[in-house]
Amino acid sequence: MNTTAEHDDGEHPGEDAPRRDGSASSVDVLAAAASTLTEIEASPAARVVLAQVLSATLLAFTRTRAVRDPLPDTAAGSAEEALAVLSGIDQLRSSLSAMDATWQVATEQRIRRADAQRGLPTSRQGKGANSEIALARRISPAASSFSLASARRLVQHMPGTVDTLWEGAVTTQQASTVAGALATANPETCRRIDEIIHHDPQTLQGKGHKRLRSDVEELVQQLEPETSRERAERAARERHVTMTPLADGMARVTAVLRGIDAVGMMQALHSAAGSLRAAGKKTSAPALAADLLVDAVITRHSPAQPTSAQDAPQTPDHHAPQIPRDPRPQPGIDVGIVITDTALLGRDDDSASAHLEGYGIIPAHIVRDSLLGRPPGHLRHDEDEHPDEQVSAFYRRLYRSPSTGDLVAMESRSRAFPAGLARMILWRDTTCRTPWCNAVIRQSDHVVPYHRGGPTSFANGQGLCVRCNLLKEHGLWIIAPLTAESATTVETASSPGTAPVVSDSTATHDSPPGEARPPAAWFWTSPHGAQGISWTPPIVSPPRDPRPGSDPPSSDPPRSDPPPEAPPA
Repeated sequence: MNTTAEHDDGEHPGEDAPRRDGSASSVDVLAAAASTLTEIEASPAARVVLAQVLSATLLAFTRTRAVRDPLPDTAAGSAEEALAVLSGIDQLRSSLSAMDATWQVATEQRIRRADAQRGLPTSRQGKGANSEIALARRISPAASSFSLASARRLVQHMPGTVDTLWEGAVTTQQASTVAGALATANPETCRRIDEIIHHDPQTLQGKGHKRLRSDVEELVQQLEPETSRERAERAARERHVTMTPLADGMARVTAVLRGIDAVGMMQALHSAAGSLRAAGKKTSAPALAADLLVDAVITRHSPAQPTSAQDAPQTPDHHAPQIPRDPRPQPGIDVGIVITDTALLGRDDDSASAHLEGYGIIPAHIVRDSLLGRPPGHLRHDEDEHPDEQVSAFYRRLYRSPSTGDLVAMESRSRAFPAGLARMILWRDTTCRTPWCNAVIRQSDHVVPYHRGGPTSFANGQGLCVRCNLLKEHGLWIIAPLTAESATTVETASSPGTAPVVSDSTATHDSPPGEARPPAAWFWTSPHGAQGISWTPPIVSPPRDPRPGSDPPSSDPPRSDPPPEAPPA
């Protein structure tokens, strides 16, 4: 098969794409692929799964719903062919999502049965299934939890929707939206809505995420009016605020609020931003609204003063926007920033980075500008801008060697991690160290358990979310230290599906690393064989020479030889 297919328009959909006219090879590539699949030695059940995938592929590309001409009926190199391919891929994604939901539920049930055979109490059976499924699917445990709950709802209470999804009549996003909107509905409501979708899937055609969710929630309200108040109260208890880091030192703060509160807050921010614009501010209204929100949370200010006599209200107006003045530091704010001395003092070097607690890597010049009271991102020639007289946050700095990136090792004889050591681990790990998990760190964990001889140290510590820390001890989870070389070998294994071999010098569960530094990575294996790698992040990447021919930047600080050999677990 010729793997260098030519395209007159210069597009290259894939290095391995065969020619459609067969000139690249005397072998029919489709027949060859089918022959390879039929020759696979597998159990009857496994062959059924492969047959289902083939059937879904055939259905998606020969009975494609969203195009006039399916792939076999299109001309080679035509726009119709490209649209048919895209539509077929999307329809295949729907079919695979139906399989995925079914197998998520089946996997949970099998792990539950395996736990029962191990003699675990009923209350603990299946507790670790979600974490194992997350590792196998390469997603975070939180995302896996939502996905598994949605799969249960679809498979157990909405079989008609699963069948419609398999046929490609509804999209993956639509099925996910319906399942999410029914998260608090009772099984009977799910079944009734399932009948509507199964008998008339066209009612979902053309509906986007927001409109579809609104329609389903309206149906739930009509079918379950007696539980409306209970659902509203339960939803209100789950209000929260989260932060997502963005590029270039920015972040998105998301608040889940009562709808009325959210609308009122947005109106107040827009009104106050409009007043500032009318008073002569050149900053955009959305940016002013963001600044007003920050001022309201982390600063205290004196009441707004009218700009002129005619602007002064004659009577108290509680709805008038309050324009902040004279911001003062809010006591108790402690922002952790880890930065090298060269990055902090090197004003002419914008390539250096710092580490912001709870955020991650941030350009060092943003830290310098903030400490000097200047808006981040100001241009160097903008020196006439007068800095703020006060800074509304206090910074605690932790210096380290700019040449090696090393930190002084910290250990403790106690079981609990001291506050300083726990904070160092938090600064290093940023998010939960479980593979694929991005949750906020809530607890400091001994990788090698304390009761099995694991020390309370920087090397043997890791930051975990509450969920992962609780489930880590459920079943025989094996967490093995890896050197940088062995971790890279494992990650680039040339035989997919083959369990990588880890040498005895690194694959030890009972013995901690022999050095004060943590290993380059931890290799996780679940009780039933799901595997993943968790790299140890540096607190701050050491500076590198950006000139051509120099070593490329690396996320790992220099490390010494691997730890000495220890008996395997």
